Parts: sequence; structure tokens; C-alpha cells
Amino acid sequence: MKKYLVIIILSANAAALFAQNTDWRLWTEAGIEAKLSKKWTIGAGAEYRWKNDIGATDQIRGSADVGYKLNKYVKFGAGYELIADKKQKKDIFVYRNRFILQATGSYKYARFTASWRPRLQTTVLGDEEIAKKVGADNYNWVLRNRFGLKYNIPKVPVNPYASFELYNRLFSELDSYYKNRFAAGVDINIGKHHSFDVGYKLDNEVFVSQKYRFNIINVGYTFSF
Repeated sequence: MKKYLVIIILSANAAALFAQNTDWRLWTEAGIEAKLSKKWTIGAGAEYRWKNDIGATDQIRGSADVGYKLNKYVKFGAGYELIADKKQKKDIFVYRNRFILQATGSYKYARFTASWRPRLQTTVLGDEEIAKKVGADNYNWVLRNRFGLKYNIPKVPVNPYASFELYNRLFSELDSYYKNRFAAGVDINIGKHHSFDVGYKLDNEVFVSQKYRFNIINVGYTFSF
């Protein structure tokens, strides 16, 4: 009886997995980072995202941030994002303002670096008329906890990494835990100023009737000085 029960549970989970709506997406990003001192950095970036199996524009983003390194283990950051979210049916962009506060704790052992990044963010929709229709997203506070592990390959400028992130709504009547993200990829450093990030992300929405999972390919470039 136990054997059949296990088979039923596994079959149900597999069916739920394949019943999810899946979509392949592509995220491309370019950024610049300036080191003002041993402790302070500033940065800016632009991002273009595709959806619908990389067949339609999803979002265009612009960002600015500042970072403060407390010590070799802890770094604080604050940032702003202007998000242009494309609505395909009306062929318009909905503009969103996102404000971010975060801290990053990291610990290096041998060639491994473990990290934890709690991020607090709130998003404000720019169009009030549309904001009323999706009020659950407007002024919503979200806590994102990301746990990561990176490995430095000896004599090779390629650093593989993996991370897992949990999304939780704060001060909301909706379900608190609503999404998770798995990511894996490589950081490629070319000289002192150029770095590339190539990876894969898997987004999973949870506790909703219409579940979605997004397969995301991300390609990023950063110039630092």
C-alpha cells in the first residue's frame, strides 16, 4: 500500500509540473561600475527582456545603484529601477518605479565563496489607472533571500556559480511565499575592467491556480573601473 501511495504522489507531482505554463525568455544587460574609494561604488545599467519563447518584448529597464563595503564580509546597497513593462494586447508600456535596499554577506573558504543576499524592494506603478486594476502589485513590499555559491577555477578567468532565491510578500493579504528562482552560470573576467555573466534561471510561481515556470537565458556585460 505504501509503495502505491508513493507512486501516486510522484505521479501527481510530475503531472503538476508538466501542467504548468512554460515559457523561454532571454534577458540581456549591460552595465558600468565605478569604484569611488575602498568602500564606495556606484553603478548604472540597461536591460532588455524578451518573453513568449523569445518572440516578443517583455520589459526594458534602466537602473542606478550605490554600494558601501562595511568589511570583507558585508556590503550594503541601494538602488532604483525604471521598468517599462510591455502590454502586448494594447501595445503599450506600463512604467514602474522600483526602489531597492539590500545587504550581502559573503564568506570565502579555499576557492569557494558562499553568500547570502537579503533584498527589500517596493514597486510603484506609474499609470494610476492601470495601477487600480492590478492593485496587488502596486506599493507591494517584497523580501528576496538569495543564497549562492561560487567557485574560482585556478588560473582560469571563469567562475561557475549557483544560487537559489525565495520571494516573500510583506504586509500583504496575499500568500507571503509566492515564487522561487534557481540560477546557474559562469562569470567570465577579461582583464581588470571587463566581465561577462552567462547563465540560466528557472522561475517557479507557487500557490496560485495558474502556475507558471519561466526558463530564462541571461547574458550580461559589466565595465568596471
